[in-house]
Amino acid sequence: MSAAVSSLISDDVLRLVEGFGLTGTWSWTFTTDEHVWSPGLFRILGLEPSTARAEYGLLLALVHPEDRDKVTSTSELLQTGQMTQQTFRIIRPDGTLRTVMSRGEVIVAPSGRPLQAMGVLIDVSDREMLARAQAAERRRKRTLFEQTGAFTSVTPVYPYIDFSPEWLELVGLPRQELLEEPTLPVLKEERTRWRDHGRELYLARKVVHTRPRLILANGEIKPYRMVMVPMRNTAGDADGWVNYIAPLHLTGMAPNAMRQSLEQLVRGMHLRAGRALLGWSMQQLAEAAGLSFSTVRRLEDEDESASRRACQAAVRALRSHGIVFSFMDDGTLALGKT
Repeated sequence: MSAAVSSLISDDVLRLVEGFGLTGTWSWTFTTDEHVWSPGLFRILGLEPSTARAEYGLLLALVHPEDRDKVTSTSELLQTGQMTQQTFRIIRPDGTLRTVMSRGEVIVAPSGRPLQAMGVLIDVSDREMLARAQAAERRRKRTLFEQTGAFTSVTPVYPYIDFSPEWLELVGLPRQELLEEPTLPVLKEERTRWRDHGRELYLARKVVHTRPRLILANGEIKPYRMVMVPMRNTAGDADGWVNYIAPLHLTGMAPNAMRQSLEQLVRGMHLRAGRALLGWSMQQLAEAAGLSFSTVRRLEDEDESASRRACQAAVRALRSHGIVFSFMDDGTLALGKT
């Protein structure tokens, strides 16, 4: 893990995001089993740092019994290296009930093995708190951008009609110039290559994965990773792009929104490939995913009557047993087994 990412749990960042009294952060380094909780997390959970030992299992123990299936379990975290945004209730030791929103990221090795998890817990027990928590989340993202140069954004259409504030600040170019030539921040000798590569995948509604050298606003030339994933609405129609922009040296999985968009690209052939890697039958996948045999068959046949929720359940089952979904430079999904 890079020093820039490690700094996300520094004292300065904690003071920034916890200044609202509504947030707390945690981290868990798997190799050393070291757990670090911020003072704000102890406050949200109603615990005293002097008497409670920071541990992911303790956090799970405070989750309301009816909400526990929403929360990433210890085994899921270690096996899949994946966390999703979750909203759930906790019961403090004094019996009071709070509603919290959890956001987390997992840092993984190049092999896909999870190395460390870190997250933010936000108290959203009422509307006012939710508004303040959203403001805190915006500050967290801003801090992430300022410290690492990494950010996420959403692009409604292609070709571009606008750019995110972070992109404009990163490259230091006027919006109009970028509208006329979006690849202007890319080093001149690489522009044609990445322009043609990106346009072809954009038009085909495939994942765009480029690694250009960018000319930053301060004049520095730096290699970046740029991933653009097509989004689809509930009807399955094209509905914009989720973008992840980060310096190439930053390791780890893309943010949750990116992974959720990538899962929309899973097709029947990917489920069959995942089963083959595990040596599973369709019936075994159905049992692991909590689905019927007929639902799995419809998913693998790409029957439109099979729901996206069912596909997500199948993907979770495969992930929990060591199947890794990743994307290639040509925009296709690849599977592997840990």
